[in-house]
Amino acid sequence: MFTFDKKDFQRFAVSTVGAVILSAACVIAAVGPVHAADVSQAGNAATMRVAAK
Repeated sequence: MFTFDKKDFQRFAVSTVGAVILSAACVIAAVGPVHAADVSQAGNAATMRVAAK
């Protein structure tokens, strides 16, 4: 039978913390470029496309 002892709890806790940190890093990496884009730059790009036509 499986017994959940202190070492198992520590492994579970460390793995959980690592997974949360990795997930947060991935979300921050994915959202970062969206916040980096300036609204005026996006507007200028749209204006340039219209002007090119």
